[in-house]
Amino acid sequence: MMREELVERVAAAGVVGAGGAGFPTHVKVNASVETVIVNGAECEPLLYKDKELLRLESDRLLEAVRLVKEAMGASRGVVAFKEKKANLEAVRIYREKTKEYSGIECFLLGDYYPAGDEVLLVYDVTGKVPPFGGLPLDVGAMNSNVETFLWIGDAYEGKPVTEKWLTMAGEVRKPVTIKVPVGTPFKDCLAAAGGATCTDFGILSGGIMMATVVGLDDVVTKTTGGYVLLPKDHFAYQRKTQERPIYDKIGKSCCDQCMYCTEFCPRYLVGHPIEPHRVMRSLGLSGPGKDIETQWAQACIHCGVCGLFACPELLSPHEISWDARAHLAEKGFRPEKTPAKAHPMYEFRKIPLKRLTARLALQEYDVPAHFEPIEVKPERVILKMKQHAGAAAVPVVGAGDSVTVGTVVGRIPEGALGANVHASIDGIVESADERAVIIRRN
Repeated sequence: MMREELVERVAAAGVVGAGGAGFPTHVKVNASVETVIVNGAECEPLLYKDKELLRLESDRLLEAVRLVKEAMGASRGVVAFKEKKANLEAVRIYREKTKEYSGIECFLLGDYYPAGDEVLLVYDVTGKVPPFGGLPLDVGAMNSNVETFLWIGDAYEGKPVTEKWLTMAGEVRKPVTIKVPVGTPFKDCLAAAGGATCTDFGILSGGIMMATVVGLDDVVTKTTGGYVLLPKDHFAYQRKTQERPIYDKIGKSCCDQCMYCTEFCPRYLVGHPIEPHRVMRSLGLSGPGKDIETQWAQACIHCGVCGLFACPELLSPHEISWDARAHLAEKGFRPEKTPAKAHPMYEFRKIPLKRLTARLALQEYDVPAHFEPIEVKPERVILKMKQHAGAAAVPVVGAGDSVTVGTVVGRIPEGALGANVHASIDGIVESADERAVIIRRN
């Protein structure tokens, strides 16, 4: 009964994965597992919000872990984060406070990338590799982001998801972690960080490695981990904005099959069937209007290690593999669940985050972005109906309706995978359609 109640409340509150694709969390907690894992790795360069949540919200987080652990019948709860300078206070806090909770422990990770990948994290914590095409559930584990666990705790108390923690970094006057209403326009977040320190800047949402390039009109969603501003001529921004015809053409002409991309690939090292160098080889067989079809791309997670760190030629096997995987998915290809065994070199090819930061020429921006209780009050919020995996929410309000914080404005379609969306400010609905609900503050 406790699990059923938790699933119902988490679904009603619109809880999704805060650090990735936004998978609806009520589906995750509706299972029995042996181990519940809090993913506090936060391995994207320059992001800081999970470090601050770990440090500032330890009591709420541990109560949420206890709740999920009991509801899912787990014998073990784990708060996993990196043992590094920025987390020294958190290490002290959790080593002490977990003594008060039966079956809950602090698990310290090395400072490498991408420690936050769910397959790698589950293997590090449990010693078991989730199968390719499967889930952590297949090896008796459930893991979610720090903020997601806090949202679960809020949901059990009847509070929906209306606020988001995020980091402002890069070319800003004051690198900072802030808490804002979901749907807040980027310009309001930038103002909270004191504005930009250069005029011709680009915006990366979600970090650097797996970031999305966005514009000035972007708005905060439940999965926004932060914004990084970089000069448009910066090496990392140039790599993230390279277009497909360019990286396809360069890849065909320059790849010498050195295999560094494969040898450093995190999913290859954990035993999944991905070999980017073979994808690059297949690229030579593609042509205008012809996409790559290769099984060696199907396990790509677009982490960027191969192209942004490993390749000595600065090619883009991560983009090419991701394109090839997308093409397979469009054709209806679905991978079969395949057991995996970690490579003997797994422990020795982890990429130190400091080395990655240097490789991307980001050292000058690698500074603490501590949380500050800056009140961000946007005049209007734009609440996207699809800010999660699955089907878009359906608007249940219309122009002219009065709403308050927590009012349901978008609801999961009957029988579909998705998440509810709630008003994040008090105000009047300006417009509502299948894309977004816009609320103007009273």
